[in-house]
Amino acid sequence: MSVTLCVIPARYASTRLPAKPLCDIAGKPMIMWVYERAVASGAFDKVVVATDHDSIFSAVKHAHGDVIMTSPDHPRGTDRVFEVVQKIPCDFVVNLQGDEPDVPIGILTDFSSEVKKLNDNSLLTIASHATIEESNNPNVVKVVLDRFQNALYFSRSGIPYDRDAIGATQLRHKGIYGFSSESLAKFCSFPQGELEKAESLEQLRALEYGMTIRCLVRDFDSIGIDTQNDLELFRRVVANGHYKH
Repeated sequence: MSVTLCVIPARYASTRLPAKPLCDIAGKPMIMWVYERAVASGAFDKVVVATDHDSIFSAVKHAHGDVIMTSPDHPRGTDRVFEVVQKIPCDFVVNLQGDEPDVPIGILTDFSSEVKKLNDNSLLTIASHATIEESNNPNVVKVVLDRFQNALYFSRSGIPYDRDAIGATQLRHKGIYGFSSESLAKFCSFPQGELEKAESLEQLRALEYGMTIRCLVRDFDSIGIDTQNDLELFRRVVANGHYKH
């Protein structure tokens, strides 16, 4: 039977929201909201937080979560995930962002099921339909797909450009990734390419080196916490009893 591991990278340094994984939400650090959601989904054989800081390590341990200390020198979250996979053997791995505390459980179970179809040259991600505001926001990553739901390109620009206003679909990329253990090792063996550097999007590395990125299209609401305003919004959601368990 195959083993699917969920790794939640939790880096202490953050320019827009310092010590983000430790931000208090109703008496619990944000990283534990993400961890407990992943565990509650039942979608993974093991869930572990991967951090580079003693404070995060201690907070997760105090809450009886599984956590592993990783190098502080990793340039990207995927490199941190790869270090964990080298220590915890698995067949498939899901990289769940540590600032996405309310991804619906159904999305996690669906994603975990699909990740088991990957081979040594493919990875999996997810997208939803973008609003007009998101299409024009460079902080929101867009993706275009071929007819087989494989990614053609990711960009901070609005793609595809709808020149004649025909109502072309624009998709917003959501930052969940799935790999086979082999495809993760392959991805991390490649150096950064020009497209990745230009857009500051590491998934472009896979496309530059000929890997396939399958993309699920699922519309769902979730709050990615990048700023203080995002944090306050999620706190209000929880305080008002609107958090969906």
